Amino acid sequence: MSNTIKLDMSFSFKGDTFYPSTILDLDSLMSNHSLEVIHQESNILSFIYPLLAASIDLDTYSYAYESMLASHVVYSQPTGIAVNHLSEEQFNYVTFHQEWLTKKVFNIIEKIAKTHLSVVNLEQQPHLKSALLEAFYAGKKAV
Repeated sequence: MSNTIKLDMSFSFKGDTFYPSTILDLDSLMSNHSLEVIHQESNILSFIYPLLAASIDLDTYSYAYESMLASHVVYSQPTGIAVNHLSEEQFNYVTFHQEWLTKKVFNIIEKIAKTHLSVVNLEQQPHLKSALLEAFYAGKKAV
């Protein structure tokens, strides 16, 4: 299942009210951005606001866009593991990223266990899981 979350906001500019909205592909966000970007909310917002502006064909070099930057993003309708990280219309990118990475690593070692060791359910073999995780992280440190 993919991990997504809906972003909404409303803001007014020169007497008009705008309602930008978009669905954020969290898998793409996590894959394409570094830990530093994900762990700083201001960096995440610098990625999100242009997406919201595009949803209403708003130029990012306009005064209306500047007005939008002062508005609050509302998060809703999470899918996948994103459900675990939404609380009171706020999304925790840091904890989501940690769980996302853990699942990604598990999928890698699970595939190795199936392919090379014919292990059907790695969760039923905790010692093997631990050994594969240790080897995975040791390999990452060695590079």
